[in-house]
Amino acid sequence: MNKEELIKHWAEDIIPCVFMAEDELTRKHPEWRERLKNVTADKRQEVAEKYCRAIAEEIINNQK
Repeated sequence: MNKEELIKHWAEDIIPCVFMAEDELTRKHPEWRERLKNVTADKRQEVAEKYCRAIAEEIINNQK
């Protein structure tokens, strides 16, 4: 893929999927909103990794 094809793939396939999964995750587990809102600097990386993992699980578990 060339650069433009990669950008199109990310913009049309990957990023929208992540946003939809994030919406679904926070709908099913509203406690994530509070965790993200209240994260401290020393826990930021840990919480980010867990949140990304939860989004990935949402994407994989809800493939159509």
